[in-house]
Amino acid sequence: MQIAITGRHVSVNESFRDQVTQRLESSAGKFFSTAIDAQAVFAKVAQMIETDLMIHVGHGIRFQSHASAADMTASFSIAAERLEKRMRRHKRKLRDHHKTPRSGRAADVGEPSPQPAD
Repeated sequence: MQIAITGRHVSVNESFRDQVTQRLESSAGKFFSTAIDAQAVFAKVAQMIETDLMIHVGHGIRFQSHASAADMTASFSIAAERLEKRMRRHKRKLRDHHKTPRSGRAADVGEPSPQPAD
């Protein structure tokens, strides 16, 4: 997975880049086997740090989150939790809750099936 980490009016050091990369890869791997790319943008607006996260996991499937806090680590953790929540909810929608195929026959309801004659 390709990860682009950008800082606007703020510098992002290597240890924090490693932390962001590790968290995004683990979040995407938890819910989807293959993620294509991810972007993390940190911007200083007034006294706050705003974080925008975006993960592209498949054809037409993108997840985005946004958060702002006083420091970069807090802002990133809030945005990452929101992103994980969105991925978890989407994955839950895709799950098939019907383990067996359903049909409207009476035999499925509970009537005994006829025994073959010998």
